[in-house]
This record gives sequence, C-alpha cells and structure tokens, in this order.
Amino acid sequence: MQQTSFDRWLQRRFVHQTRFYCNTLPRALPRSVLLDENDAEKGGRYLYRITARDEGVIRQITSALEAENITYTSRVADRAGIAARLFSNPNRSFTMSVLWISFGILFLVLVLSGLPGEAWQWLMSDKPSP
Repeated sequence: MQQTSFDRWLQRRFVHQTRFYCNTLPRALPRSVLLDENDAEKGGRYLYRITARDEGVIRQITSALEAENITYTSRVADRAGIAARLFSNPNRSFTMSVLWISFGILFLVLVLSGLPGEAWQWLMSDKPSP
C-alpha cells in the first residue's frame, strides 16, 4: 500500500537515524549525538561513527564536517523497537490502518448501541412526526 506523507514523516521522526563515518572529529559536536570509536582490530575504514536522529542536528554535523574539510560518508539506518515495527512496514500504511480500525470500532459501537434498530422502528411507525 502506498505510504502517505504523514507515514513518511513518522518514519523520519521515529524510525530513521543518520550515521556519519569519519576519521577526524570536528571541533564541536552537538550534545544529542552518539559517538562511537571503532577499533583497529575490527578492520573498519573509518575511526569514528557519529549517530544523529534530529534533522537540525544532522544539518549542523554536515556543515561542521564540510567547513573543516573532513572526509565523511553518511548512511541512513533504521532504529530497532516498537516504533520501527509500527511505522516502517513497506507493505502497509500506518495511517490507513489506523483509519480502518477506527472506522471498524465506530461501526461496531453504533451497531451494538441499538441505534439502527431504533431508527428503523421510528421510520416504520405509523405515528406522524411531531
């Protein structure tokens, strides 16, 4: 099913995280980033991994790395957890699922309340309406 723009916003906000890989750290990093150091034993190409989730912080890191001429690469990865399972299903739109479930619950409540039966009785009665 096609993802709505709200679904894509939910994925950007709660699921995706951007990872920057570089060999030299910039002078200043925002406090909300996660910094990991790779060991030489792992055989990685880059020494540092900077993980950011907020788009504003991502722009700050990118501008800092470019201003200091630091070679880097960035990759977008998905977080683990309940939000990733809810919002990151490529075959189902979260928004449309919520709408259909809400419609079903509303229909069930309407039927169980007895309102359709009362409406039918009122329509079939011989009394003139007041």
